[in-house]
Amino acid sequence: MASVGKRDMTAGAEWKHILLFSLPIMAGNLLQQLYNTVDGIVVGNFVSQNALAAAGTSGTLAFLFLAFSIGFGNGAGIMIAQFFGAKQFDELKNAVSTALILLVGLGAVVSVFGCACARFLLHGLMNVAEGEVLDLAVRYFSIYALGFILQFLYNAVAAILRAVGDSQATLYFLLVSSFLNIGLDLLFVIVFGWGVAGAAVATVLSQLGSAAVSVVYMFKKYAIFRFGKGEFVFRGDKCRLCLRLGVPNTIQQSIVSFGNIFIQRLVNSFGEAAMAAFTVGVRMEGYLFVPTVGLSIGVSTFTAQNIGAGRLDRVKRGIRAATVITLVIAFTLEILSYVFARPISGLFGVQGDAMSLSVSYVRFLSFFFWMFAVYIVFSGLLQGAGDVFFAMLGSLISLGIRVLCSYALVGMTDMGFAAIWSAMPVGWVFCLGMVLVRYFTGGWKEKGVVKHG
Repeated sequence: MASVGKRDMTAGAEWKHILLFSLPIMAGNLLQQLYNTVDGIVVGNFVSQNALAAAGTSGTLAFLFLAFSIGFGNGAGIMIAQFFGAKQFDELKNAVSTALILLVGLGAVVSVFGCACARFLLHGLMNVAEGEVLDLAVRYFSIYALGFILQFLYNAVAAILRAVGDSQATLYFLLVSSFLNIGLDLLFVIVFGWGVAGAAVATVLSQLGSAAVSVVYMFKKYAIFRFGKGEFVFRGDKCRLCLRLGVPNTIQQSIVSFGNIFIQRLVNSFGEAAMAAFTVGVRMEGYLFVPTVGLSIGVSTFTAQNIGAGRLDRVKRGIRAATVITLVIAFTLEILSYVFARPISGLFGVQGDAMSLSVSYVRFLSFFFWMFAVYIVFSGLLQGAGDVFFAMLGSLISLGIRVLCSYALVGMTDMGFAAIWSAMPVGWVFCLGMVLVRYFTGGWKEKGVVKHG
């Protein structure tokens, strides 16, 4: 079998492979941000500012659970991409079936736990005070958690397809999800008047559509993923390999989630206006992250395929090109976010203090975003090379510093809510320094799944 993938990145212009592979991922991430934004706009304008705060807090908690699907999905993708780069297709097929079984099983467990423990998690872990916001958040999250198994399945399929060079497919899946979510949001919240519950139901149904389309596409498009009788197996060695690559990645994602939860707890202590402002700020922040995170995924897949093929020279040329691209994107977005912070915040229906705080948050962030952009691209290289532990360590230190600085500034100064966003660049400086040192010292070169004599 000569090839099973849409883009073999082991030959040809490095910058072109990375950019063309990343563009559909960027577009897909943009669609995800769009329907998250529509949720916020619909809930904030047609329900209440408290409902917007509840949905934002629930979203922060949800990402903790989704960290498992993202982390293990990324681990599976690294494994599969390196087998693809080495042209070991039998190993690749076993890895695919094992990854699907593992992630769907985990997704089922997470869905049940999330539904059963919604109030405890939101009140005890997230520090949401008793009252209307907590009741709305519990209602939203209890429904949203039903879709975790669907997101685990989708992330598994998306990682598999990206590993063999197909990044366009995820854009199609997210188009389905986005249009479903927007249409159902308008129907359930505005027409039916279901409030935050309607927004949650719309999200779950859109996830169902995206997961279904992704599975059908994978099996119909690629013969290598069609399993005959007795071929869809769970292989212990592939599971262990997936865990070896996925556990550090999952810990990394979980660290980000836990860091965000501690930050959200601090935000919640400032009251409902701060909660609404933070929700708006995070939504806008997500748009800044879209292209650079997409580029990081492109670098990761490019690196994994070329590590599998034994082409370290291509990896080095690729990261140089990706760094230039991400800096151009970052500086452009910094200017746009500063200029348009206020009118975009107004779309969410926030007013008064909430408006002022959200604008200040975004404008401050715009001065420092380039540091995150460069960091995340180099982190993608480390992950693609299989150096997942060091990538995890960078996130741990970055989030730890941000959380500690946030609490310290709130407790020791009169900065108030501004302390929370002021601490972000401090963490980025440290993690950027770490990944650059790791890259130039070369420890990542020996972490590949496929060994070359």
